[in-house]
Amino acid sequence: MKKWASTLLAVICAGVIATGCGGGGQTEGSDNANNSKAEKVTVTLWGLDSHYWVEPAIEAFEQANPQIHVEYTKYAVDPMKEALKIAANSRTLPDMWFTWGGSLGGFYPENGLTMDLTQAAADHKWSEKYNQAAIEMATYDGKVSGVPLSLNVLGLWYPKSAADKFGLAPAASLAEFESQLQTLKDGGLTPFSMAGKGGWHIMRLTEQLLEHYAGPELHDKLNRMEASWNDPAVVRTFAKLKEYADKGYFAKGHISLDPNEAAATFYQEQAGFTIEGTWFDRNIVQNGFSPESFAVTAFPNGHNPPRPSVFTEMYQINGDIEAAKQEAALQFAEFMTGSDFVSQHIEQYASPAALGVKYADSTPHIKPLVDSAASGSFLITDQALPQIVVQKLFESQDRVTLGEWTPEQAAAAMQKAVEEYKQQHQ
Repeated sequence: MKKWASTLLAVICAGVIATGCGGGGQTEGSDNANNSKAEKVTVTLWGLDSHYWVEPAIEAFEQANPQIHVEYTKYAVDPMKEALKIAANSRTLPDMWFTWGGSLGGFYPENGLTMDLTQAAADHKWSEKYNQAAIEMATYDGKVSGVPLSLNVLGLWYPKSAADKFGLAPAASLAEFESQLQTLKDGGLTPFSMAGKGGWHIMRLTEQLLEHYAGPELHDKLNRMEASWNDPAVVRTFAKLKEYADKGYFAKGHISLDPNEAAATFYQEQAGFTIEGTWFDRNIVQNGFSPESFAVTAFPNGHNPPRPSVFTEMYQINGDIEAAKQEAALQFAEFMTGSDFVSQHIEQYASPAALGVKYADSTPHIKPLVDSAASGSFLITDQALPQIVVQKLFESQDRVTLGEWTPEQAAAAMQKAVEEYKQQHQ
């Protein structure tokens, strides 16, 4: 999957206007009799249970395309990853599925499991309909492997009530930020609403600490496995993570804490900071709270301006199914991600990959997050690194914060995982 560590300024542009997404509705036949005789195609879809637009999209699409039926199965984030892994190994994947970019989504085309969408992207003029960054992050080995759904930017969120109570403002340095963490701890709040279960939530903090200690150039090389992870910057990153755990900046038992549980304490303003992305306004609203009660800023990683992490999401189509199913799945994926339908449900989509849509008033933090990536960004770690190396990172985080490994041991374990991966993929 193409590595992403450049600016999004040219590709995330609210003023860009594009035509509606093609393939969103069926071209009517010469007469209704022919349509009624057409064989009905069923498309199986796996998606996330937090994607509330999917069912309205199915209803609207099936009404316009009565010869196509979409059979939808919903999963939470980690069960989705596990279900896809099992299905991929047994080649029992659904006709189409939601996934992430980078190495997460790259696994499927790498193993010959996805439909090559390169020609469809050209024929359907995706460059006029989706952000180019999203298309590139949905590309593996030069071939487009997914229909872009969203382009996400992460930032540091906090309740305005905590900022007002403790007189906090966006920190200009890591040292100032750490002073705020201690102030929150002393004031009875959990400084970080970050969960260890699954590894990816804490990883968002780890990668920002690594950005601080390594700097952008070395950080990018580490993610491309072009520099040794057994580096002092990596050791310092793990040491800082251990320091935060020792000081009680995470919730008690955070290793086994589910990200949704951690988010609940944040919504209730019982925690100081969390690292979330352009989807978080939507999540706040869906959980019965107001985005106006919260603010977002850049993580103070010591660089001016600070680089946020970014990633894309997409729908992939099974490469093993018959052409009629592939065509129907592509038609539905383009409909569901296209500007016409997205614009009608923009509050649920957060930051879509589709061009020509406007953000909703109820999602006030999307534009600041998007703007924060204008001067540069890096691909989120669990998409930049191979998944076997990502799992070692998750293990290293846990073992360091639990005191089972020293920071030096964690750095050495990461480099060993990188070397083993390279040896196996020469």
